[in-house]
Amino acid sequence: MHTFKRGFFCSDLSIRYPYKDCTITVPMLLLMMLLLPMLFVAVVEIMRICKRFRTRLYFRNLWRAEATFSFGFIATYLTTELAKHAVGRLRPHFFHGCQPRLDDGSSCSDPQNAELYVEQFHCSNHNLSTRQIRELHVSFPSAHSSLSFYSMVLLALYVHGVWRSRGGVRVLRHVLQFLLLMAALCVSLSRVADYWHHWSDVLAGALLGVTYAAITAAYVGDLLRRRTRSTGRIPPSLNYSHHLHHQLMADNNNSTASAKVHFLAAAASASMTTTTPLDDIQDSDVEDSRDSRNSRNSRGSEDSHDSQDSHAEDEDDNEEVYKPQMSRPATPPTDLTHVV
Repeated sequence: MHTFKRGFFCSDLSIRYPYKDCTITVPMLLLMMLLLPMLFVAVVEIMRICKRFRTRLYFRNLWRAEATFSFGFIATYLTTELAKHAVGRLRPHFFHGCQPRLDDGSSCSDPQNAELYVEQFHCSNHNLSTRQIRELHVSFPSAHSSLSFYSMVLLALYVHGVWRSRGGVRVLRHVLQFLLLMAALCVSLSRVADYWHHWSDVLAGALLGVTYAAITAAYVGDLLRRRTRSTGRIPPSLNYSHHLHHQLMADNNNSTASAKVHFLAAAASASMTTTTPLDDIQDSDVEDSRDSRNSRNSRGSEDSHDSQDSHAEDEDDNEEVYKPQMSRPATPPTDLTHVV
Protein backbone atom coordinates (compact mmCIF):
# COMPACT_ATOMS: atom_id res chain seq x y z
CA MET A 1 0.00 0.00 0.00
CA HIS A 2 1.34 3.44 -0.94
CA THR A 3 2.09 5.70 2.02
CA PHE A 4 1.19 9.37 1.77
CA LYS A 5 4.39 11.47 1.92
CA ARG A 6 3.57 14.44 4.13
CA GLY A 7 5.68 17.58 4.21
CA PHE A 8 6.92 19.43 7.30
CA PHE A 9 8.00 22.81 8.59
CA CYS A 10 11.68 23.16 9.34
CA SER A 11 10.77 25.01 12.55
CA ASP A 12 8.49 22.21 13.77
CA LEU A 13 9.90 21.08 17.12
CA SER A 14 7.42 18.20 17.56
CA ILE A 15 9.37 16.03 15.09
CA ARG A 16 12.85 16.80 16.46
CA TYR A 17 12.88 14.37 19.41
CA PRO A 18 15.77 11.91 19.78
CA TYR A 19 15.45 8.29 18.72
CA LYS A 20 14.87 5.66 21.41
CA ASP A 21 14.32 1.93 21.26
CA CYS A 22 10.80 0.69 21.86
CA THR A 23 9.91 -0.39 25.37
CA ILE A 24 7.12 -2.60 24.01
CA THR A 25 8.26 -4.20 20.77
CA VAL A 26 5.94 -5.71 18.19
CA PRO A 27 6.55 -9.34 19.32
CA MET A 28 5.87 -8.29 22.91
CA LEU A 29 2.67 -6.56 21.80
CA LEU A 30 1.42 -9.66 20.00
CA LEU A 31 2.24 -11.80 23.03
CA MET A 32 0.50 -9.49 25.48
CA MET A 33 -2.50 -8.46 23.41
CA LEU A 34 -3.18 -11.52 21.25
CA LEU A 35 -1.74 -14.78 22.58
CA LEU A 36 -2.26 -14.18 26.30
CA PRO A 37 -5.89 -13.00 25.90
CA MET A 38 -6.71 -16.05 23.78
CA LEU A 39 -5.12 -18.29 26.43
CA PHE A 40 -7.08 -16.45 29.11
CA VAL A 41 -10.34 -17.08 27.26
CA ALA A 42 -9.50 -20.78 26.88
CA VAL A 43 -8.93 -21.13 30.63
CA VAL A 44 -12.10 -19.23 31.52
CA GLU A 45 -14.19 -21.43 29.22
CA ILE A 46 -12.87 -24.51 31.07
CA MET A 47 -13.80 -22.96 34.41
CA ARG A 48 -17.32 -22.20 33.20
CA ILE A 49 -18.19 -25.85 32.55
CA CYS A 50 -15.74 -27.61 34.86
CA LYS A 51 -18.56 -29.14 36.95
CA ARG A 52 -20.23 -30.67 33.89
CA PHE A 53 -17.39 -30.71 31.42
CA ARG A 54 -18.17 -31.90 27.90
CA THR A 55 -15.55 -31.73 25.20
CA ARG A 56 -17.97 -30.85 22.42
CA LEU A 57 -19.56 -28.04 24.41
CA TYR A 58 -16.15 -26.69 25.44
CA PHE A 59 -14.81 -26.51 21.90
CA ARG A 60 -18.02 -24.94 20.66
CA ASN A 61 -17.87 -22.19 23.29
CA LEU A 62 -14.13 -21.77 22.77
CA TRP A 63 -14.51 -21.41 19.02
CA ARG A 64 -17.24 -18.82 19.44
CA ALA A 65 -15.20 -16.74 21.90
CA GLU A 66 -11.92 -16.98 20.01
CA ALA A 67 -13.55 -16.21 16.68
CA THR A 68 -15.22 -13.14 18.16
CA PHE A 69 -11.94 -11.89 19.63
CA SER A 70 -9.96 -12.57 16.44
CA PHE A 71 -12.52 -10.86 14.22
CA GLY A 72 -12.36 -7.62 16.18
CA PHE A 73 -8.57 -7.78 16.48
CA ILE A 74 -8.11 -8.13 12.72
CA ALA A 75 -10.66 -5.37 12.02
CA THR A 76 -8.89 -3.02 14.43
CA TYR A 77 -5.49 -3.77 12.89
CA LEU A 78 -6.67 -3.23 9.31
CA THR A 79 -8.40 0.03 10.19
CA THR A 80 -5.30 1.30 11.99
CA GLU A 81 -2.97 0.42 9.11
CA LEU A 82 -5.31 2.04 6.61
CA ALA A 83 -5.36 5.26 8.62
CA LYS A 84 -1.57 5.21 9.05
CA HIS A 85 -0.83 5.05 5.34
CA ALA A 86 -3.63 7.44 4.40
CA VAL A 87 -2.61 10.21 6.83
CA GLY A 88 1.18 9.79 6.72
CA ARG A 89 1.94 11.77 9.88
CA LEU A 90 5.63 12.03 10.78
CA ARG A 91 6.92 10.45 13.98
CA PRO A 92 8.40 12.58 16.78
CA HIS A 93 11.94 11.33 16.00
CA PHE A 94 11.62 11.99 12.25
CA PHE A 95 14.47 14.48 12.03
CA HIS A 96 16.87 12.29 13.97
CA GLY A 97 16.09 9.21 11.90
CA CYS A 98 15.71 10.68 8.44
CA GLN A 99 18.09 13.68 8.49
CA PRO A 100 16.18 15.26 5.60
CA ARG A 101 17.83 17.12 2.77
CA LEU A 102 16.08 19.40 0.33
CA ASP A 103 16.38 18.80 -3.40
CA ASP A 104 18.72 21.80 -3.76
CA GLY A 105 21.15 20.22 -1.28
CA SER A 106 20.34 22.52 1.63
CA SER A 107 18.94 21.46 4.98
CA CYS A 108 16.62 22.86 7.62
CA SER A 109 19.62 24.09 9.60
CA ASP A 110 20.26 26.75 6.95
CA PRO A 111 18.86 30.16 7.95
CA GLN A 112 16.96 30.68 4.71
CA ASN A 113 14.92 27.51 5.37
CA ALA A 114 13.90 28.31 8.97
CA GLU A 115 10.21 29.00 8.18
CA LEU A 116 10.01 26.93 5.01
CA TYR A 117 7.43 24.22 4.47
CA VAL A 118 9.25 21.34 2.80
CA GLU A 119 7.48 18.88 0.53
CA GLN A 120 10.30 17.69 -1.73
CA PHE A 121 13.06 16.07 0.30
CA HIS A 122 15.00 12.86 0.74
CA CYS A 123 16.56 11.14 3.75
CA SER A 124 20.32 11.50 3.96
CA ASN A 125 20.70 8.77 6.59
CA HIS A 126 21.86 5.81 4.50
CA ASN A 127 21.85 3.46 7.49
CA LEU A 128 18.07 3.17 7.28
CA SER A 129 16.34 0.64 5.05
CA THR A 130 13.36 1.44 2.89
CA ARG A 131 10.99 -0.11 5.42
CA GLN A 132 12.49 1.94 8.26
CA ILE A 133 12.13 5.15 6.27
CA ARG A 134 8.54 4.21 5.56
CA GLU A 135 7.95 3.69 9.28
CA LEU A 136 8.84 7.32 9.91
CA HIS A 137 5.68 8.39 8.06
CA VAL A 138 3.09 6.25 9.88
CA SER A 139 2.66 7.87 13.27
CA PHE A 140 -1.13 8.42 13.28
CA PRO A 141 -2.86 6.53 14.86
CA SER A 142 -0.88 4.34 17.25
CA ALA A 143 -1.26 0.63 16.51
CA HIS A 144 0.05 -0.27 19.96
CA SER A 145 -2.65 1.87 21.51
CA SER A 146 -5.54 0.68 19.33
CA LEU A 147 -4.71 -3.04 19.62
CA SER A 148 -4.00 -2.92 23.33
CA PHE A 149 -7.18 -1.03 24.16
CA TYR A 150 -9.23 -3.30 21.93
CA SER A 151 -7.89 -6.46 23.57
CA MET A 152 -8.13 -5.25 27.15
CA VAL A 153 -11.54 -3.59 26.86
CA LEU A 154 -13.00 -6.65 25.15
CA LEU A 155 -11.53 -8.91 27.83
CA ALA A 156 -13.01 -6.66 30.51
CA LEU A 157 -16.44 -6.93 28.88
CA TYR A 158 -15.97 -10.68 28.50
CA VAL A 159 -15.17 -11.04 32.20
CA HIS A 160 -18.20 -8.90 33.04
CA GLY A 161 -20.41 -11.19 30.96
CA VAL A 162 -19.19 -14.58 32.22
CA TRP A 163 -18.36 -13.77 35.86
CA ARG A 164 -21.77 -13.57 37.58
CA SER A 165 -20.82 -13.48 41.25
CA ARG A 166 -22.07 -11.43 44.17
CA GLY A 167 -20.71 -10.08 47.41
CA GLY A 168 -17.01 -9.86 48.05
CA VAL A 169 -16.11 -12.01 45.07
CA ARG A 170 -17.67 -9.40 42.81
CA VAL A 171 -14.97 -6.95 43.85
CA LEU A 172 -12.33 -9.30 42.43
CA ARG A 173 -14.03 -9.08 39.06
CA HIS A 174 -13.78 -5.30 39.05
CA VAL A 175 -10.17 -5.46 40.22
CA LEU A 176 -9.35 -7.74 37.28
CA GLN A 177 -11.11 -5.39 34.87
CA PHE A 178 -9.17 -2.45 36.29
CA LEU A 179 -5.85 -4.28 35.84
CA LEU A 180 -6.69 -5.08 32.23
CA LEU A 181 -7.39 -1.44 31.44
CA MET A 182 -4.22 -0.35 33.22
CA ALA A 183 -2.19 -2.74 31.06
CA ALA A 184 -3.58 -1.12 27.93
CA LEU A 185 -2.87 2.34 29.32
CA CYS A 186 0.74 1.48 30.18
CA VAL A 187 1.42 0.12 26.71
CA SER A 188 -0.07 3.25 25.14
CA LEU A 189 1.84 5.69 27.32
CA SER A 190 5.10 3.93 26.57
CA ARG A 191 4.74 5.01 22.94
CA VAL A 192 4.73 8.66 23.98
CA ALA A 193 7.60 8.18 26.41
CA ASP A 194 9.72 6.50 23.72
CA TYR A 195 9.06 9.35 21.23
CA TRP A 196 7.46 6.98 18.75
CA HIS A 197 4.05 8.68 18.77
CA HIS A 198 2.50 12.01 19.56
CA TRP A 199 -0.04 12.12 22.38
CA SER A 200 -2.84 12.66 19.87
CA ASP A 201 -1.80 9.49 18.02
CA VAL A 202 -2.16 7.48 21.21
CA LEU A 203 -5.51 9.08 22.03
CA ALA A 204 -6.89 8.35 18.57
CA GLY A 205 -5.68 4.76 18.76
CA ALA A 206 -7.29 4.30 22.18
CA LEU A 207 -10.64 5.62 20.93
CA LEU A 208 -10.42 3.37 17.89
CA GLY A 209 -9.70 0.30 20.02
CA VAL A 210 -12.50 1.05 22.50
CA THR A 211 -14.96 1.60 19.65
CA TYR A 212 -14.15 -1.71 17.99
CA ALA A 213 -14.26 -3.50 21.34
CA ALA A 214 -17.74 -2.13 22.07
CA ILE A 215 -19.02 -2.99 18.59
CA THR A 216 -17.58 -6.49 18.74
CA ALA A 217 -18.98 -7.13 22.21
CA ALA A 218 -22.44 -5.80 21.37
CA TYR A 219 -23.05 -7.11 17.86
CA VAL A 220 -20.60 -9.97 17.28
CA GLY A 221 -20.08 -11.62 20.64
CA ASP A 222 -23.36 -10.43 22.22
CA LEU A 223 -21.57 -9.78 25.52
CA LEU A 224 -23.65 -6.73 26.46
CA ARG A 225 -27.00 -8.55 26.47
CA ARG A 226 -28.96 -8.21 29.70
CA ARG A 227 -29.80 -11.54 31.33
CA THR A 228 -33.11 -11.57 33.19
CA ARG A 229 -33.19 -13.43 36.46
CA SER A 230 -36.26 -15.41 37.45
CA THR A 231 -37.75 -14.58 40.87
CA GLY A 232 -39.96 -16.60 43.13
CA ARG A 233 -42.46 -13.78 43.78
CA ILE A 234 -46.12 -14.52 43.28
CA PRO A 235 -47.79 -12.11 40.86
CA PRO A 236 -50.66 -9.96 42.18
CA SER A 237 -53.15 -11.64 39.83
CA LEU A 238 -52.69 -14.97 41.63
CA ASN A 239 -55.20 -14.12 44.40
CA TYR A 240 -57.84 -13.19 41.87
CA SER A 241 -57.29 -16.31 39.79
CA HIS A 242 -57.33 -18.48 42.93
CA HIS A 243 -60.69 -17.00 44.01
CA LEU A 244 -62.10 -17.38 40.51
CA HIS A 245 -60.93 -20.98 40.42
CA HIS A 246 -62.83 -21.92 43.61
CA GLN A 247 -65.91 -19.98 42.60
CA LEU A 248 -66.22 -21.77 39.29
CA MET A 249 -65.56 -25.21 40.76
CA ALA A 250 -68.95 -25.04 42.50
CA ASP A 251 -70.68 -25.15 39.13
CA ASN A 252 -68.74 -28.07 37.73
CA ASN A 253 -71.74 -30.26 36.84
CA ASN A 254 -72.97 -27.99 34.10
CA SER A 255 -71.27 -28.74 30.77
CA THR A 256 -71.30 -25.19 29.50
CA ALA A 257 -69.99 -23.95 32.84
CA SER A 258 -67.24 -26.54 32.67
CA ALA A 259 -66.15 -25.18 29.33
CA LYS A 260 -66.11 -21.64 30.77
CA VAL A 261 -64.11 -22.82 33.78
CA HIS A 262 -61.53 -24.35 31.47
CA PHE A 263 -61.34 -21.23 29.27
CA LEU A 264 -61.08 -18.74 32.14
CA ALA A 265 -58.57 -20.84 34.07
CA ALA A 266 -56.36 -21.13 31.01
CA ALA A 267 -56.60 -17.36 30.37
CA ALA A 268 -55.74 -16.53 33.99
CA SER A 269 -52.76 -18.88 34.06
CA ALA A 270 -51.49 -17.48 30.75
CA SER A 271 -51.70 -13.90 32.07
CA MET A 272 -49.72 -14.56 35.26
CA THR A 273 -46.91 -16.77 33.92
CA THR A 274 -43.99 -16.09 31.65
CA THR A 275 -43.03 -19.00 29.48
CA THR A 276 -40.04 -19.90 27.40
CA PRO A 277 -40.12 -21.64 24.01
CA LEU A 278 -39.45 -24.96 25.74
CA ASP A 279 -42.36 -24.37 28.15
CA ASP A 280 -44.67 -23.58 25.22
CA ILE A 281 -43.81 -26.89 23.60
CA GLN A 282 -44.45 -28.82 26.80
CA ASP A 283 -47.65 -26.91 27.61
CA SER A 284 -49.06 -27.56 24.15
CA ASP A 285 -48.86 -31.33 24.72
CA VAL A 286 -50.54 -30.99 28.10
CA GLU A 287 -53.28 -28.79 26.66
CA ASP A 288 -53.98 -31.29 23.85
CA SER A 289 -54.47 -34.15 26.30
CA ARG A 290 -56.50 -31.89 28.60
CA ASP A 291 -58.79 -30.79 25.77
CA SER A 292 -59.44 -34.41 24.77
CA ARG A 293 -60.46 -35.27 28.34
CA ASN A 294 -62.67 -32.18 28.52
CA SER A 295 -64.46 -33.10 25.33
CA ARG A 296 -65.21 -36.63 26.62
CA ASN A 297 -66.40 -35.31 29.99
CA SER A 298 -68.53 -32.67 28.32
CA ARG A 299 -70.26 -35.21 26.06
CA GLY A 300 -70.98 -37.50 29.01
CA SER A 301 -72.30 -34.67 31.13
CA GLU A 302 -74.53 -33.37 28.33
CA ASP A 303 -76.12 -36.80 27.75
CA SER A 304 -76.89 -37.40 31.45
CA HIS A 305 -78.21 -33.94 32.30
CA ASP A 306 -79.73 -32.89 28.97
CA SER A 307 -83.30 -32.74 30.29
CA GLN A 308 -82.39 -31.02 33.56
CA ASP A 309 -80.02 -28.33 32.26
CA SER A 310 -81.75 -27.18 29.06
CA HIS A 311 -83.07 -24.01 30.70
CA ALA A 312 -79.65 -23.19 32.21
CA GLU A 313 -77.92 -23.64 28.83
CA ASP A 314 -80.29 -21.15 27.17
CA GLU A 315 -79.52 -18.57 29.82
CA ASP A 316 -75.77 -19.11 29.44
CA ASP A 317 -75.94 -18.56 25.70
CA ASN A 318 -77.76 -15.21 26.05
CA GLU A 319 -75.87 -13.71 29.00
CA GLU A 320 -72.24 -12.54 29.20
CA VAL A 321 -71.80 -13.47 32.90
CA TYR A 322 -72.76 -16.92 34.09
CA LYS A 323 -75.37 -17.12 36.84
CA PRO A 324 -75.39 -20.33 38.89
CA GLN A 325 -78.64 -22.25 39.30
CA MET A 326 -80.36 -21.72 42.63
CA SER A 327 -83.03 -24.35 42.21
CA ARG A 328 -80.91 -27.39 43.08
CA PRO A 329 -77.92 -27.80 45.38
CA ALA A 330 -74.52 -28.25 43.86
CA THR A 331 -73.23 -31.79 43.97
CA PRO A 332 -69.56 -32.53 44.50
CA PRO A 333 -67.72 -32.75 41.21
CA THR A 334 -66.72 -36.18 40.06
CA ASP A 335 -63.86 -35.20 37.75
CA LEU A 336 -61.81 -32.02 38.19
CA THR A 337 -58.98 -32.87 35.88
CA HIS A 338 -60.18 -30.34 33.33
CA VAL A 339 -60.23 -27.58 35.97
CA VAL A 340 -56.89 -28.09 37.65
